[in-house]
Amino acid sequence: MRLSHERCVHLSHLFVNALEDEESVEFLRDPNDIRLKMLQILESELLKEDELEESIRRKIASQKREVPEGSPEWDLLFRKYYEEELKKVKRVRE
Repeated sequence: MRLSHERCVHLSHLFVNALEDEESVEFLRDPNDIRLKMLQILESELLKEDELEESIRRKIASQKREVPEGSPEWDLLFRKYYEEELKKVKRVRE
């Protein structure tokens, strides 16, 4: 599910507001700077997610035989390839 820019902005406000309410959290920068950085990170991660999904769609489309999108087989392949890609990302981040 793709989040709109407005939804991402809203989430960044919720994150900062929740952190401001925590007594154990002290901001070393302006809260708006932190919110903007959170927005940037969130949108960057969503872009990576979109690229990953598009890569998986191309991989499924390159199968020897056509697998219609939305079919149970397509869904199974998508989940399988998605999990494989997540494992690769996890290994890189460790």
